[in-house]
Amino acid sequence: MLAFVAPFALTSCKVDFSPNAPWRDVPDVYCVIDPEEDTVWARVQRCYLGEDNLYNYASIADSNYYAPDAISVHLLAWKGERVNGSSIQATDRLVGQWQFQYTERNGKPEGRFPSGVQPLYYCVPGPQLAADTDCVFQLVVISNTTGDTLASAQTTPVGFLEKTIRGRDTTETVLLSPNSARANEFGFRVGCRGAIKWNTLPLGRLYQPVVTFFYRKNGDTLSIDIPGTPLADEHGSMTLTSKSITSSRFFSVIKNHLKDNKDSLFFVNNVDITILVCNEDLKAYISSHQNTAASGQEYSTYSNIEGGVGIFGSRRTHIRVNVPADSSGTPSPLYIDYELNHLGVGFYGNF
Repeated sequence: MLAFVAPFALTSCKVDFSPNAPWRDVPDVYCVIDPEEDTVWARVQRCYLGEDNLYNYASIADSNYYAPDAISVHLLAWKGERVNGSSIQATDRLVGQWQFQYTERNGKPEGRFPSGVQPLYYCVPGPQLAADTDCVFQLVVISNTTGDTLASAQTTPVGFLEKTIRGRDTTETVLLSPNSARANEFGFRVGCRGAIKWNTLPLGRLYQPVVTFFYRKNGDTLSIDIPGTPLADEHGSMTLTSKSITSSRFFSVIKNHLKDNKDSLFFVNNVDITILVCNEDLKAYISSHQNTAASGQEYSTYSNIEGGVGIFGSRRTHIRVNVPADSSGTPSPLYIDYELNHLGVGFYGNF
């Protein structure tokens, strides 16, 4: 579902090299924190250099990966007075510290980089990650051989929406439309658009609505994600954002996804609406890829890793609601049922 975030891009890097400079270990780091997730995952690799074509080194695991006992990865939480997500201050106090554990995963597709065992690091901070924007998280990579800090980075959570409910302060993120009280604001009968509106977060800088369409095939419930266009909030000046997904895009994504289907399908008259949001660090990283990927030219990728390359950012994915896909009710059949039946991909009536 994470339509605009692919934090673990399996890449190594070429760094500027001077033959007279001392050798330096340069980590390649990817980590995204999310207060809705119990576990924080980090990808830490090695940058490499060679006199031959660099792709010749790409498939060699020793060129890409640290040995399990070569480094240690730590996550620290700093608390203090803060304005607009400012960096760690000398007066901040350390309120949490966790060491990542080493693990290995398999299943990476074949490609230029090693497709065997993939090293990952993880820690489980628990509710500490649900911190407000006066908390800064720091990621530190340390050499177990020398004790030196190889790389470090810091990022600030995107925050919460402050509300007062029944006379007491609480924190709640509000999806304004659609919601359970006004589900009819999402649907395609009026204006052929499904409206989505939400309140912004203090340090949220890039938002993307995603509609998850559910259907049944051979007794199983399956789903298709239909991402909307991302919406940037450059300075955190917006308090309300609004996007819509057109009926033409909604049904064309479904048709393209199911174009080779040969079975009978039934739609489920409920969709999930999710808002994906990230902070400035992750937005800058995503934008540096989007703005240059189509050009085919050499480009610089945004990095906030001191002593290395990569990204340490923050996102949230919990702004979510399940509502009717079509709440018009009349005429019969429902509008969405009628449109699905005419896609020619296996729908023959409402479930």
